[in-house]
Amino acid sequence: MDPGAGDAGVIASWAAYLESLAAFGMRPGLERVSELLARLGRPQDAYRVIHVVGTNGKSSTTRYCEALLRAQGRRSGAYLSPHISGWSERVIVNGRPVGDAVFGAAVGRVRAEIDRLPERLGETTQFEVLTVAALLAFAESGVEAVALEAGLGGRLDATNVVDAAVVVLTNIALEHTDVLGDTRELIFAEKAAVIKGGDAVFGELDGLENEARRVCAAAGATPHFLRESAAAGDLTAAGSPDGFTVTFHAGQGPEQWAGLRVPTPALYQVQNAALAVAAVRLLLGGLDEPTARRALAGTAVPGRLQVVSERPLVLADGAHNPDGVRVLAQSLAAVRVPRPTVGVLAIMRDKDYPAMLTGLLPLLDRLVCTQAGEPRSLTAAEVAAAAREVASPGAPPQIHTVPDPHDALALARELAGEEGSVLVVGSLYLLEDLRDVLAGSL
Repeated sequence: MDPGAGDAGVIASWAAYLESLAAFGMRPGLERVSELLARLGRPQDAYRVIHVVGTNGKSSTTRYCEALLRAQGRRSGAYLSPHISGWSERVIVNGRPVGDAVFGAAVGRVRAEIDRLPERLGETTQFEVLTVAALLAFAESGVEAVALEAGLGGRLDATNVVDAAVVVLTNIALEHTDVLGDTRELIFAEKAAVIKGGDAVFGELDGLENEARRVCAAAGATPHFLRESAAAGDLTAAGSPDGFTVTFHAGQGPEQWAGLRVPTPALYQVQNAALAVAAVRLLLGGLDEPTARRALAGTAVPGRLQVVSERPLVLADGAHNPDGVRVLAQSLAAVRVPRPTVGVLAIMRDKDYPAMLTGLLPLLDRLVCTQAGEPRSLTAAEVAAAAREVASPGAPPQIHTVPDPHDALALARELAGEEGSVLVVGSLYLLEDLRDVLAGSL
């Protein structure tokens, strides 16, 4: 299967192949991915890896890592999910999505090897094909260092076929409990299983620090914790998105990077950027402050409190679980978005949507419930019914039901008026469905 540069028909062919694999769903395990990579010559060994796992903040941290690596003169790569505008958007090489021809060729080589796999391994999933194709495309693009975002969990995630020099674990919250376990401890164990040595950088653990030390000791890894106050061996970050300082308290004395900024009002991005600074500093053995400052200032993360337009102010955020909604609410409080605030909301069926709605409704004056094209999406009517269940009896928002996302956004703009604001939220799949009207920001 040779996509051929500029051949739209062939590009559509490999894209259609990827789409067809959605029918096989999710099948955790490493057998198929490991076998495919072995047959392809283990391309993942051609570059160094920062492996990013956690509940929230993975994509942002991955993007910041890639930008910092590139700024330090390394030919960099990033693997992200899900995409908003197209499959190749998931694979970044030196700051840009890998070309369709390169990625299509990688998908074609993976597909050819899948046809030769023993039947006992079962059907290869969409995410497995994407992951193997990405690892192959990085090697063939001459990448030196890759920031690799995990998909679901860690231990059995398709990305857990690398020996990462640095692992970043952003945070832990309850999500995908049917797969990962129903306690934070069990979920932590699944995600931390990717640590195989080297350095591990931990974000907000909220009581799991001792477990992190135990896992690192067993794996022969060195732990580093992001905390609010300084302690030996810890990382601190202080400030806001328009000006913050990251300090690494280790070795001969503290190392500090001051005057950092990220182009977003999202408060949660300070922690994600700090984790990236620490990870790249550990991978490279140092970090140049001026280039780090420029790299972060120029890195906008799609779908993370992104300003889409003015009058009305339209914001897009991919918060898709209760913890994501919590940190989004903190950022919105700091930004003070204009009223009335109208939400455009779609939620996946496997999320804790009552808890998400409990956190979202107090932020909104009106809510337009819609649904994403992803099969796991709740219907607009189901979102509306759930919202009415959890709405405050004293001051419930006005709730509208509009199944088509484009019509939902149009109604929200109308309800907000020029002086109000619109928040598109609940799922990155919703942002993908609206990519044509959100283009330019996302």
